[in-house]
Amino acid sequence: MTAQDVYELALALIDQTDSPDEADYRKRAPALIDVLQRELAYCEGTALTRTVKSLDDALEISDDTAERILPYGLAASFSLADKNSDMYADYSAMYRALQRTIRTAETEAADEYAVLSGMN
Repeated sequence: MTAQDVYELALALIDQTDSPDEADYRKRAPALIDVLQRELAYCEGTALTRTVKSLDDALEISDDTAERILPYGLAASFSLADKNSDMYADYSAMYRALQRTIRTAETEAADEYAVLSGMN
């Protein structure tokens, strides 16, 4: 998934697909997407290797997270910049709620202190 895909979803959420403000949104979107992607990558346990510099850049977080959660964070950021407190509150709450649904991959825990060795 690319930053452009997330950008288009966020614009649809705030109903600004054919807005005169779209040029301003387009200019700010890569930096905002980069910040939000870093936050979500931390939740996923993903290490990022590059920054988002343009809307053509591919995202490194999972497609599920990029499509399901990231647009709400971007829509909240746009709403905050537009001083639309109602939309900001709604999209920010949705972003935070969806962020809590991210599950990291399970890994095997090492028993470094042999605590569990006598529990057979």
